[in-house]
Amino acid sequence: MTVSFEYIKRMMGWCPNAEMQLKREGIYMDSYGVIVINKIKGMGFNGFVSILHLVYALWLVSTALRVLANVQIFPWYVMDIIFLSSGILLLIGITSLVMFFNFVKSAQIQRILASSNIVLTLVFFWYLGQTLISHESQITVFDKPFNYYAFGIISLIVFTAILAVPNIMAFFSKPVEKKNTRFIAAAVLVFIISFASLGAYYTYLGNQREVLLIEEQPGDSGYRLYGLDPNVIDTSAFGPFEYQYFLDSNSKTTGHPITSGAYEAIQFLQGEESGSVLGWWDYELDIKASGKEPVIAYASEEIKWSVGRPSELYDTFESNEKVMDVSRFFTATSEEVASDIAGKYGARYVYISRNRWDVYFTVMYMTAWPNFKVGEVGGFQSEAFIKEYYEPSVAYKFNTGAEMEYFEKIFENEDVLIYELK
Repeated sequence: MTVSFEYIKRMMGWCPNAEMQLKREGIYMDSYGVIVINKIKGMGFNGFVSILHLVYALWLVSTALRVLANVQIFPWYVMDIIFLSSGILLLIGITSLVMFFNFVKSAQIQRILASSNIVLTLVFFWYLGQTLISHESQITVFDKPFNYYAFGIISLIVFTAILAVPNIMAFFSKPVEKKNTRFIAAAVLVFIISFASLGAYYTYLGNQREVLLIEEQPGDSGYRLYGLDPNVIDTSAFGPFEYQYFLDSNSKTTGHPITSGAYEAIQFLQGEESGSVLGWWDYELDIKASGKEPVIAYASEEIKWSVGRPSELYDTFESNEKVMDVSRFFTATSEEVASDIAGKYGARYVYISRNRWDVYFTVMYMTAWPNFKVGEVGGFQSEAFIKEYYEPSVAYKFNTGAEMEYFEKIFENEDVLIYELK
């Protein structure tokens, strides 16, 4: 008896209808795959740039909004940096969305938008390029916006180059002479609403800050003292110290948090006789709040790298000679040399804030001796540098509250020391 091959397949479960269906599905899947591949191939240069703009838009808008959601209202200059930088990123991001949704219909206009984004990228670079305060030990890029846009020069170059890529590509795309005026009008409306919301949020935070004001001296040279309510302000953002106040200026934005001990020192100095005060420029506001005049009130242009804000926009620098003299006053190993420098500027008092004093000594030493090769001693925090340069200095003697030949200690608490020239 002859058994056909088809009979055997049927006995094993073969179904001719199922086989035909699988063949049809295979043909369909092959056809769909070809269609998808052809669509991807058919995107061309313009389509690729369009998708790139969508990715950039989502990244920039989400980054800017996340930064703004965690903004601190102190210090105010950092808030200025955050709002201006985030505003630029939002503008580039929203423009990228416009270019994505309207890419094939108005490429000529998108060239104009791409040019605008390139200009905004350059403004972003120029603005933040003035706030560089440290050398980078490692290059990180995408976390910098969440750290108050504290870019180093290399990471800032990389970040702005990334911002410029899709816009440069869009600028060189082939224009299509079509216009969509309704879409452009809608985009302008989105811009207006977005930046009106940003301005309203900035104003709201400003009003929140005013609620915390507890003391004020009017005038351009005056100061404003705020109480740091932990229910309103995250004081941990200022570091490990417990800060009770924030001291700010009426005319400048060099404010910083201060402890109750620093406020006590300011009140003490208010009761002393008039006279100028030698202190590092970061504490010029403490000195002015005490009714005294600091020998230096700001950095020199030669050390503007030590200023953590876009200082060239609205600041007046001290002369380099004066800043170098103050630096040499603190880094000197001889009290007599320090006394002579104090006499040169008619200084009567010396103001020492123990908060981050070792960090400021580093800046002073770099200022006083710019040709010093720190690598030869293993760095500013090395034991060799501390033993050979920091501990013999008058800055160290002041900070430890030592008895001195040319200076008399007249005030001391855990945060501040004040000396008077004998």
